[in-house]
Amino acid sequence: MENLARQFYRDHKKVLALIKSQSCCSGFEPAVYRLFGDNPIRGATANIGGHEFRYSNLSRNLLSFLPETWCKELEKVRGAWSGCQNWWAGYPFITWIEMRAGDDGIAATLILNAEIGPISNHKVRTGLIGAVKAEALARGLERVQFSAGATDKGRLYSRFFRQNSVKIDDIRNTNLVELRLMELITGFASEFELVSSVIPSCFARKRSIQTALTVC
Repeated sequence: MENLARQFYRDHKKVLALIKSQSCCSGFEPAVYRLFGDNPIRGATANIGGHEFRYSNLSRNLLSFLPETWCKELEKVRGAWSGCQNWWAGYPFITWIEMRAGDDGIAATLILNAEIGPISNHKVRTGLIGAVKAEALARGLERVQFSAGATDKGRLYSRFFRQNSVKIDDIRNTNLVELRLMELITGFASEFELVSSVIPSCFARKRSIQTALTVC
């Protein structure tokens, strides 16, 4: 097996070197820094297309963040969604963009994901998913769709963005990567606003119950 591995390396040395050099020249990280600033800290905000977004984390090919409006609305009802404190950014929602390189190591696809996480109270989690689905249907936003079984008991993670990708011809072109990132984020402005509008009403009943118990 070791001899086969060495032979494979010798036979494909040039190709492997080319792939390595291409991967080292990705414009993804520099493009993210252009949007959120150099070496942003968790919680830093940036204005993208006229809307504020809160930075969470950056790994090699993945940027996680949240619309600032989601964070502000969720912080008003923090006691209603326990179970997510150690998940991603510490909220019951997360959004992230992942860059998946093509076979040639140059072209790539950017994918925007949105997900509801592990809220401890199953009824609260189910109600939140139902509220997002109902509002999307009312507004005709077909790109908001949950998979079958999203509300099943024991289910912890449910993504809900569809038709959520854009192509990049050359990941080494930082200007192009930045442009595609902005296009992807701003293109989902209506979907982001939908979630912002659902959060207050979805958690209002639970918050009022908790307030009543506290008073008693």
